[in-house]
Order: sequence, then structure tokens, then C-alpha cells
Amino acid sequence: MKKFLLIIFILPLFINCSKVTELTGKGSNEKTEKKQVKSGVTSDISPGENTYGVISGVLEWTDKDFPPFSNRNRKDKELYELLGTKGVQEKNLAILIDKESTVEAMKQAVSDALKKAPEGSTFIFYYAGHGVKDKDNSIYFASYDISSKNYKKTGFNVSWLGDVIRDNFKGKLVWLLADCCYSGALLDEAKKINSSGKSVIALTSAASCNISTANWTFTQTVIDCFSGLWLADRNSDGKITISETGLELGDAMKFRERQMCGYELHGVDETSTVAATKPGSTPLGSGDPAAGSYFMAPKGNDCAAIRVLNSENKNKIECEFFDYSDKSSQIFDRSELRPIHFVSYNTGDRIKVSWEGKWYDADIQKSQNDFYYIKYDGYDDFWNEWVAYDRIKTGKEKTAQVEWKGSWYPAEVLEESSGNYFIRYVNDGYTWDEWVDKSRIRF
Repeated sequence: MKKFLLIIFILPLFINCSKVTELTGKGSNEKTEKKQVKSGVTSDISPGENTYGVISGVLEWTDKDFPPFSNRNRKDKELYELLGTKGVQEKNLAILIDKESTVEAMKQAVSDALKKAPEGSTFIFYYAGHGVKDKDNSIYFASYDISSKNYKKTGFNVSWLGDVIRDNFKGKLVWLLADCCYSGALLDEAKKINSSGKSVIALTSAASCNISTANWTFTQTVIDCFSGLWLADRNSDGKITISETGLELGDAMKFRERQMCGYELHGVDETSTVAATKPGSTPLGSGDPAAGSYFMAPKGNDCAAIRVLNSENKNKIECEFFDYSDKSSQIFDRSELRPIHFVSYNTGDRIKVSWEGKWYDADIQKSQNDFYYIKYDGYDDFWNEWVAYDRIKTGKEKTAQVEWKGSWYPAEVLEESSGNYFIRYVNDGYTWDEWVDKSRIRF
């Protein structure tokens, strides 16, 4: 099984995200979290005048083994500019884009920012681009000059980042953000940094064992929370907390990307404020479908995840698509929206998992928030990963014919409940998966 180790840029299930640990959660139970908070940060954690750090974004590389990404409406620059509006001084925040992000330049920028950051300050590190995992499980962020032949010498070692912050940062709070494959490696570095008495927030687009989406979904969500988007204010109290930020990230990655993200706090109270909501911003519509909830909806000749923006008119629903780096809105009839459902499996189940168009035997070792940690038969733990149902088959799926707009199509039944059937059309992807009743199915 070949696995090309690259980037990905970059729950409702609103109630579930906060329970995820290494991958989309806090990384510690409630008792531990409260104990850490006693000597940590408990108020406003938003980056501001006393913030130092590095923003690094790479969309092209000298090594052609690393495919480039479009720079259309790139979000790394947008994040940098947003931090400036929040009071972060230009002289204290380095930005390295594409050719500027060589491995030595990235390391030098981090070291310089740490030297300047005084006691009581905040340090922020953000990276977007490709992430790679070496044979020894070391994770590297792909600097502009990285070579696929030698990650160790040419890549930006994530472990180095944790070491240098732990040993040199004199301030109080560290933000670790990454939108790339294997970005969850920052969660381990967060623990390392916290061991030196620093409070740490780690937000990542993927788990440490997973590749990531090629879209800017993660970074856009961080920008939304930092800028006070009202949808992120889950309890409508006029502020967005770090806990609500975690929920936003978890939902966006789960529903838009079918991907588990990373969210972990050390010495930071969940109620600490990230941003105030924009004046006059209030939810529009409640109930089903509630503003902020996710559904599937038609998009061209396919379907895609949408988020409800305005449901005051219960029959005409304003919804938002996110496409690579662009938001767009569209009005749908209520009947056009399909609930998003995740099929359930059990620990120990024998399954097949899709990887690059082929199916491999595997077993489920643990589960979390509709994601399953699997081990492939005949492959070592290097290949273990978290997957959702869209990449899983049990071999027990029932074949059927399902009616859609007057015609019958071959399908497989993935789950049954109360006389209804959750199906996948044989010749279509998961975006068309839906619940059907007995009148629309025949065996």
C-alpha cells in the first residue's frame, strides 16, 4: 500500500466535539483541566499588542514531488492581516510566504521572535502548506526548500519547534496553529511546552497520524473566530470563547471535510475569550434547521456540505458553501437540504478501508465522535489513521435498488433504523448518501 505523505490545508454534533481528545478535543478530562487552569490563563487570550510570533505559508516548493496549491484568496496572509487589526505589531510578527519560508528562515524567525518576547507575552506560530511524516514517525512542515529525499535535513522539524519554545520563551501563553497533513503533531509539542510552566493552545487541521484536506477550511474557521463571527458564539453571550472556537473547528472539519481536527488546551480556561462578536450580529432563525447547523445540498451536478445562515423563513433557507478559499451563499428550499449522518461501527469490527481508490483489510481499534482509529492488516502502526464511515465497508452491506426522481438506481444499505435505510448509490460518492423509507427501496 503506497501512502504519499503530504499536506493538507488547510461538531451538530455541536455537543460532541468537546469530548474528542488527541484529535478534536481538549486532551484531558475535566478534573485535569481544572487543575491546570489554577496557574494558567483564565481571561482574554486573544492575540494583541503583546503578541510575538511567526506566520508561515507555503503553496509552492522547489521539489516537484510536492504539488503546488492555488494562491487564490490565500488565508495565511488574511490571518496575518487580521492579527494586525487586533493590535499585534508588525515588527513583532514575521510573515514568511512561499520562497521566503526556507527551513533556515523559518527557524531564524522563530528564534528571533522568542528572543524579543518578554515576560507576560504571547507567542503565536502558524503554518500552512504540506506536512510530511518520515519513516521514523517524525513530522516535518514542508519548508519551501524541503527535499523529498531528506526530510531530516531540509524540513522544518515540529519537534524542534516544541523544544525551542519550551527552552526559550519567557512569556505566558503559546498559540500553536497548523493547517497541513499530520499537523496534530503540535498537540504533543503543546504538552512539552506546558511542562515548562507555559500555557498552551494547540489547534490543528488534522490528527498527528492523518493527512489533511487541500482546502482552507481550518484557517478560515480560525479567522472567523478571531474576527468575531456570530455563528461561533454558541450561547449568544456576545463573545467567542476558546471552547466555542474548538467546537467551530470540529464542526467545520467534520462536516465539510470528513476529517478529525486537533484541539488541546494546557493551563487555559475553556471560557477564556478569543473575540467579541461583531455589534448587531445575532442568529437568524432557530429550531430545525437552526442557523449554524450543517446539511448536504445540491451543488451543480453534485452535492456538498452547507451551513445554514438564515432560517427565519422556514421554507427558504439561506445557506453558505465554502469552496477551497471562497464563501458563497445560496437560497434553498427546505426540501433540498439533507441531514448529515455518520454510520456507527464498533471497536474490534473487521472492515475494509479505502485508500487511494483501493480497499484494504483493517480493524477498528478505537472510536471517537464518529471517527474510527484503524490498523491495516499486514502494515505496521506507521499506517494507522482515523477515518470516517465514508471510507469504510464491512462486507455486510445489503444490495438494493433505490428510487430517485422516478428512476431506480443500484445502492448499498449502510445502516437501518426504525424501518428507514441509510444508503449509498453504487456509482456515486458519499455526498449523495441519504435516508430512504420503504417506499423508495426494493431488495
